[in-house]
Amino acid sequence: MKSRLFFVALALGLITVTGRQGSAQDQFPYQIFERYLEPLVQQIGMPGLSAVIVQDNRIAWSRNYGYADVERQIRTEIDTPYPVGGLTQAFTGVLMGVCIDRFRLDIDLQDIRNFAPTFPVAGTSVRQVLAHATDGRFRYDPSLYTALTSAAESKECFNQPFRQAMATEVLERLALTRSVPGLDLNRADGVAARTLFDETRVGKYQAVLNDVAVPYRLDAKGRSFRSEYSSFGLDASNGLVSTAYDLAQLQIALERRNGVPLSFSTLDKMWSNAAFTFDRTNAPPATIVMPTGLGWFVTTESGQRLVWTFGHIPDAGSALIVKLTCPPPVAGAIQCIDRRLTLILLANSPGLVQGYNLENASVTSSPFVKVFLRLFI
Repeated sequence: MKSRLFFVALALGLITVTGRQGSAQDQFPYQIFERYLEPLVQQIGMPGLSAVIVQDNRIAWSRNYGYADVERQIRTEIDTPYPVGGLTQAFTGVLMGVCIDRFRLDIDLQDIRNFAPTFPVAGTSVRQVLAHATDGRFRYDPSLYTALTSAAESKECFNQPFRQAMATEVLERLALTRSVPGLDLNRADGVAARTLFDETRVGKYQAVLNDVAVPYRLDAKGRSFRSEYSSFGLDASNGLVSTAYDLAQLQIALERRNGVPLSFSTLDKMWSNAAFTFDRTNAPPATIVMPTGLGWFVTTESGQRLVWTFGHIPDAGSALIVKLTCPPPVAGAIQCIDRRLTLILLANSPGLVQGYNLENASVTSSPFVKVFLRLFI
């Protein structure tokens, strides 16, 4: 960890020196970002990485580092599929947004126990689960987030299995052609999952899964060792497989704000901080603002709002999406500069997130994010 911190300090120092010669944003910031990304990947010992930056509704920059399969010398590509772990929660936020728009689901009035009776905390709304706000405080707990699977499947929403709803309403609707609703669709334990789709669709999913990046674990010395993905299906919290290209298309589709797949008002709520008011004994009600929206983290750095999400598959994979965006306009407030930038990183090792405290809503603990923000804010 000390060596990582040393490298980040060195990289940021060099960026500062570059900045003295002229504005980094005027001097090809993408190339500068690339200059520091590759040695950082090497320093951590990551076998493979796919990286994309989306700006103004287009892919402005992309690079691929290392190998999707080290042993077979198969290099990473922009369309290399990776299991994305907790990034699935952001897709669930989009899916629940479609339910809110189409079926008028009131996520404040609906108790999650109406859909998941065994949920451990009474009096928890669907919105609280989406915002990781169980017990009236922020607590990142993917196991609680899985309760949203039942909410999406309910008659109040899509009235069909979660996989089908995710495939139809998000993956297919947005033409995310290399994204798959579950790593198990080409495994022996995925028989039941395959019955949810026709033969053509199953064949397409299996062809994509045949190209999934091989997972690797990292040791403290930056060495990588081949590992295995645990067999897992798909629920609201985990299990999606996607590519850097498809994730870029998701961001582009959402930023168009044309009502597909969800309304701009619901999108603004998804990417704005959730706030909850709670009664207190012998005291006025308290309002608590969460570092989350609906399935996404929402935090602020240097006056810039960051909308982001991450995935961590221990000893196997990691993912990051970080968006620089503006909150909904408020009368009299200082106008935010909308940079319309999104960074997308996918890796076949845990190196993007392991040890960086992202689960506590601290995305700037990541050296990748530090370098990105230093250049683009």
